[in-house]
Amino acid sequence: MANSPLVSLRIPPEILSEIDELAEKLYPPRKTGGKPNRSQVILDAIANFLEQNQSLKGGELELEEKIKQILVKYQENLEKQIQSYIDEKFVAYAYNLKQDLRHIGKALK
Repeated sequence: MANSPLVSLRIPPEILSEIDELAEKLYPPRKTGGKPNRSQVILDAIANFLEQNQSLKGGELELEEKIKQILVKYQENLEKQIQSYIDEKFVAYAYNLKQDLRHIGKALK
């Protein structure tokens, strides 16, 4: 961590006191009279936040992929229904045309 860039930030006192309490529990001082490692608590919090954010992104990608799959299936099903509808209409029109031609043929005789 020695070659990590130094970052300065302001933390409200109430949050800083919570960080210090956690640091006492999780990263107590190594030397007598030393201070607990609040930097490590802050780094853990940032790492946890980034990990959760990545999980959300992964979940969003999974959700997008599922939505795409559903849309593809929906379109395939819709295309089948449309084709079936067109086929039924075509058969009905062909039948009606055939009936009309029979009536015309009988009328011409």
